[in-house]
Amino acid sequence: MVTNEEALPVLNFNRQYMNNTKLSRILTTRPININEDSFDLKINERVVNLVDIWSDQNITLSSTNITQYDLSVMDAAYTIMSQGIMLITPEWILRVMSGNPKQKLTEKKITTVKESIKKLQGVRIKVDCTEEYNAYQLQKGKAPVDSWTYESYLLPLGKIEARYESNGKVMTAYTVLEKPALYRYAEMNHQIVDVPAYLFETREQFSDTDEAVLIKRYVIKRVAQIVKSNNIKTNKISFLWYDKNEGEERGLFPELGYLKYQNEDPEHFRVKIKPKINKIVKGTLESLKQANAITKYEEYREDGTNNPASAIIGYKIYYDPKLTVLPSK
Repeated sequence: MVTNEEALPVLNFNRQYMNNTKLSRILTTRPININEDSFDLKINERVVNLVDIWSDQNITLSSTNITQYDLSVMDAAYTIMSQGIMLITPEWILRVMSGNPKQKLTEKKITTVKESIKKLQGVRIKVDCTEEYNAYQLQKGKAPVDSWTYESYLLPLGKIEARYESNGKVMTAYTVLEKPALYRYAEMNHQIVDVPAYLFETREQFSDTDEAVLIKRYVIKRVAQIVKSNNIKTNKISFLWYDKNEGEERGLFPELGYLKYQNEDPEHFRVKIKPKINKIVKGTLESLKQANAITKYEEYREDGTNNPASAIIGYKIYYDPKLTVLPSK
């Protein structure tokens, strides 16, 4: 650790950015061994990227999985970097994740985010996206390249002691060494979700627990995807569906890790866990409606019925392209 002290700048941002690549989803939803693994990332029938991921041998990791929580930490760090700030604190990460600058930060929350940062500092990723890059080159009428690769730690950060100018308090902070490869790759293929930061201010609807933060971030990203695609056929936030093309389960439940609870104890999941998830999803959508991101939302149920006895399996989202505060085509 560098022991010299640096003064912290003031954190001020009005946009939030989230990685929207297929790669980021695969990293956080599939059982990938970060103790040296490689896999093919199929973009389409003709384009395949090669991805390598491994951890430093001299680092002991508390977990060998990259989770949705880790992705939210990376998104928050990227949001801060995008403001030109190259010094990051765990407290800032937490406040960006929640969108609540006044969020009560417990020692448990700070410890959890520090553990995530430590893991991400020790895991390297290499994305050989030569085929995908050359596909873009072809669209632009430009010559292909022999190789196009992004490589870095998932969070390339140093560590220092930082001091607040206002009160002289000293705390742990992280220096940005370079832009993460996962986000340089996302920038290349225009897969960064960009939304107004105030859309994350959901305090009137529910408390910002770690679980609630991940759910609302999922919902906001999905709504942003719907608005950007501008396709009424894909205007759903689904709890669970099967992607035939990818051969995998998709939706909020599998992507946020809830399927294991549903499989272990279906009745407990139905009575206790699902209503809590639904409350946060609905609260986030209500907040987005009040902020003019969407015009309305509707529950949809199993078998397309309106029977209240049938299970809610998601929400349909409606918006006005001329009025929404979200970026659209």
